[in-house]
Amino acid sequence: MLLDDTETPRDSTDKEELEKLCSELLELFEKQQQIQLKMEKLTSTFKGVCDLEAYQCSGDIPRPILFHTWPTNLFYETSLKMSEMYKKEISLKKTIVGEIAHTSDQDLLMVYLSCWLYQPFIDNNIKVLLESMLLETGHRPL
Repeated sequence: MLLDDTETPRDSTDKEELEKLCSELLELFEKQQQIQLKMEKLTSTFKGVCDLEAYQCSGDIPRPILFHTWPTNLFYETSLKMSEMYKKEISLKKTIVGEIAHTSDQDLLMVYLSCWLYQPFIDNNIKVLLESMLLETGHRPL
């Protein structure tokens, strides 16, 4: 089989379309990565609040209730759990973004698509966790 270096107009169009789609995918990934980094910062802030609360309320001093019913450490633990889920998910998506344009195997492309859409590292209860946090802070009406 001979390979010629001539490029047909169709090949050029396909390459341009692939490049456009890969750029869009990369842009989407970068936005998701920024959200995940913000989640990490919020988790770090919750940890700081927990540490400050523990320092100020050592001994028999009761801890203040900052939210409706949850103690501050539960916010930290929940935030950490959610952040870790998304950190794993971002790692997977980084691999997909790096590999998808170089893959010609349809089966592997379908696996990438399934992994991107299904989000295997995100637990099913994440919406419940998020809604619980929103209820506790008063961002969702009771």
